[in-house]
Amino acid sequence: MISTAELSQEHRDQILDLLGAVTAHDGVSPLDEAASLALDGDGARHLLRLEGDRAVAYAGVLADGTVQGMVRPEVRRRGHGTALLEAALSDRPDAGVWAHGALEGSLAFLSAAGLVETRRLLTLHRALGADAALEPVPESSLSGLTLGVFDPVRDADAWVGVNSRAFASHPEQGALTRADLEQRLAQPWFDAEDMVVARRDGELIGFVWVKRERPGATDADAEIYVVATDPAVQGHRIAAVLLATALRRLAEGGVPGVELYVEADNTAALRLYERWGFEVSGRDVQMRRPAAASA
Repeated sequence: MISTAELSQEHRDQILDLLGAVTAHDGVSPLDEAASLALDGDGARHLLRLEGDRAVAYAGVLADGTVQGMVRPEVRRRGHGTALLEAALSDRPDAGVWAHGALEGSLAFLSAAGLVETRRLLTLHRALGADAALEPVPESSLSGLTLGVFDPVRDADAWVGVNSRAFASHPEQGALTRADLEQRLAQPWFDAEDMVVARRDGELIGFVWVKRERPGATDADAEIYVVATDPAVQGHRIAAVLLATALRRLAEGGVPGVELYVEADNTAALRLYERWGFEVSGRDVQMRRPAAASA
């Protein structure tokens, strides 16, 4: 087994080939955005098993204490997953291991290894399109509120501050740094026009970020990547204004649908999104050792 903090280009290509094969077979990617970005960055421990020049299994132990992995479909049930899981938990005994898509086989494998569910992330979806019936953009009770487009030079530091405060209790989103933001701004899918920001007296106080795999694309669903409001100005319906604006922009552009992610135990957010026409379309489950789960 290869264990490294920095992947060579050859190993990165082998992992990407494995990722494509697993995603095509399972219908869901075993790696989320953070794990995919970690292939090109630092801060992660990479565990890789090869047969010849082909990757058959991979796991990433991320800096946030989570583990994500995959095994090539035709070599499953041969000990590769067990070896990776044992190595990952040896490195991080308290790690949360993601089962993206909550596939039956993945959940059974992790349960058999003694892990228990500690977190569930839901995917919500709603149809859009030019004829979509949308709620009107509500009015905010905050005076002086204006909307504009994100400026990477002007707004980056303010964005990080608002994001950190808005997601102070969120283990991944709230930990994003300026470097993390810049890494995402450098991705091919980023388009500043798809991030609407709210300002008061010129100060950034909220944002909604839409992600499209191809900038400006209208032939595929988009994602509400993140929506946030500074806690100092919560209670003025700013998030509702931002979300409604984003949905209307996407619908008017002909985007057929939109999805977003929300914690399964965030009942307030779930009720809000259900009122806006979103329905549960998928789930991801995180599991840990019982001792780590109760810590």
